[in-house]
Amino acid sequence: MARRPEASDSSARSQGRREAERPSLFDKIAWSRVILWGALGMTVLVGTLFAWHRTEEFFIRDSRFQLSEPTEFAGQSPSLKVEGLHYASPSQIRHVFAPDFGRSLYLVPVNRRRQELLAIDWVEEASVSKIWPDTVRVRVEERRPVAFIHLPPSRKTGLSEFALIDKDGFILRPKMAAQFTLPVIGGIRESEDREDRRARVQRVLSMLDALGHQADRISEVDASDPNNLVVAEHLDNRVLSLMMGDENYSSRMSNFLNNYNEIRMKRPDSTTFDLRVDNLITVVGDPKNVQ
Repeated sequence: MARRPEASDSSARSQGRREAERPSLFDKIAWSRVILWGALGMTVLVGTLFAWHRTEEFFIRDSRFQLSEPTEFAGQSPSLKVEGLHYASPSQIRHVFAPDFGRSLYLVPVNRRRQELLAIDWVEEASVSKIWPDTVRVRVEERRPVAFIHLPPSRKTGLSEFALIDKDGFILRPKMAAQFTLPVIGGIRESEDREDRRARVQRVLSMLDALGHQADRISEVDASDPNNLVVAEHLDNRVLSLMMGDENYSSRMSNFLNNYNEIRMKRPDSTTFDLRVDNLITVVGDPKNVQ
């Protein structure tokens, strides 16, 4: 009996499939290259990490990169250069970098030190940079005081205290002798929110700017109520309290000064006047008004 051709064809197809399933020489070469490049890449990576580790050790351990201790230079380190410092305490700046003295410049956390500098009351802006091999340079921009403030008596000492304040409500205490020609603002408390202090200071500055030269005889502004500023005006060797309200400062002051001689003749003992109604001067404590 003759063999059936169908069986032979089936065997050939099966053999073809087995040969197709075997990895080709090209595939073997491709995988060999992948493994080779992978091994080479790992070798380079390990070598780079090892070299970087050794480089880090060099920067950390080599004495040429260490910041000098302040104790060796009468409390000041030549490795710390500070620019722009006038009223803030130099010791506060040095205290920020105290953990870095005696260590490598490489280890100085620049961003963290900058944030710590910004926490100092006088410092408005600061930058910290590394100057190799062994110096830290600090540039400071200090806050600018715009007025004195008369703080309530301290619970510890029972004494009143004068301090300075900037336009943003930050209370400043000079750490060295300094002279300022600035107005005095009362009614500001250190315990209140800084934004509230800022609002009071801004209201006072706005009034003084509106008054111009008329503010020359004002020695103090009470900002306890920012909607009713009370100024201490020096006239004829007397100190008068003028309630200015919260607007039309210049016209109200002009009206008072134009009528002051008449007011003094009629009310020689009066020292407090309410100017909050335009074109009307009220003697506080006296039922009669001065037009």
